[in-house]
Amino acid sequence: MRRTQRKGLLSFVITIFIAAAVSFAGADISDEIGTNEAAFLKIDAATRATAMGGAFVGVANDVNSVFWNPAGLTQMEKREFSAMYNSWFAGINHGSFAYSQPLGENAAVAVSLIWLQSEIDNRLTDTEEPDSNFNAYLFAAGLSGGYALIPGVFSLGGTLKAIGQDFDVEKSDGIAADLGGLIHMGNLSLGASAQNIKLHMSIDEANLPLNVRVGGAYQFTEDAIIAGEFSKLGAGEASYHIGLEKWIHNILAIRVGYTLGNEDNPKEGVSAGLGLRAYGTKPLEDLSFQFDYAYVPDRNGLGDTHRISMMTRF
Repeated sequence: MRRTQRKGLLSFVITIFIAAAVSFAGADISDEIGTNEAAFLKIDAATRATAMGGAFVGVANDVNSVFWNPAGLTQMEKREFSAMYNSWFAGINHGSFAYSQPLGENAAVAVSLIWLQSEIDNRLTDTEEPDSNFNAYLFAAGLSGGYALIPGVFSLGGTLKAIGQDFDVEKSDGIAADLGGLIHMGNLSLGASAQNIKLHMSIDEANLPLNVRVGGAYQFTEDAIIAGEFSKLGAGEASYHIGLEKWIHNILAIRVGYTLGNEDNPKEGVSAGLGLRAYGTKPLEDLSFQFDYAYVPDRNGLGDTHRISMMTRF
């Protein structure tokens, strides 16, 4: 291994250690002191990654890497835009947007938005009809950047995001950060990230759901990949994720994943999905579209979840 690669690997290991230490320490405090805010950040944002069981921190090779590992932004050669909609249980509407822009060969920037909206009943007594209704709005808007310290081998990335919550008369806002690293060794890639690191909250004692992810991926061929991931959200139990993706003639993708959690982890179980690519013709031959669908069966009475998304590269 060349000296620069050894230095990159050492830096990556240090990054994983710092990310894990910050996340685990913050998670212990989070459940013991104060209140937990922005719980909607626990909901995964992307479709492709969800179909693969959430095992994406070591893949991170499209614009949705901003939601798993911003270091992956350096893998994109074109501009990418993605939009996702998730019809969740109890009439909850959840979605995300992301746009990435390469800056030369070794750097990239991106903007992103996660949002959640739901109509909530307001009751003063136990009545069949609510006394009134109000809409709850939650969002996290992010600005991300990635840089390849060793091109094609080692990258770092980060996201700064503004968080807002509006529950009728109760409102809060804050600022948080994500950090990530990604290393490639041939067909093997390793990734790690620490997400929702609290920088400021308008409610001083409030804490965010800190999340640490560590995982890897192996590219069997250009159109087949297997990925695994370990994640720990707050002071809760750890979860383990595995996912497979296979492209057929670079047009149709078949994805399947499984999440193994402890106790009553609502993410535990099987997930699956499909992807479909379409390519532009002259004079739009550099334009391509990708449509993704993910299905997550009912878990703990939360109902089936259907996600759809669209991505374009140009």
